[in-house]
Amino acid sequence: MGDKVRWGVLATGGIAATFTADVQALPDAEVVAVASRTEASARAFADRHKIARAYGSWAELVADDTVDVVYV
Repeated sequence: MGDKVRWGVLATGGIAATFTADVQALPDAEVVAVASRTEASARAFADRHKIARAYGSWAELVADDTVDVVYV
């Protein structure tokens, strides 16, 4: 099997939480970063979902070279 698809999530609401849980259940994908309008919101979401990186802007998320694709 190849490498995992590394997702970034842009948002921290209910749908983002559902999406994140679904991705984390897949063997060939992982959520590696999250961004929100505030870094505090992103960090709280990241802590709840065991995501390594949290950003306070979309620009920081898309600049992260460990992210392959972003869920908006």
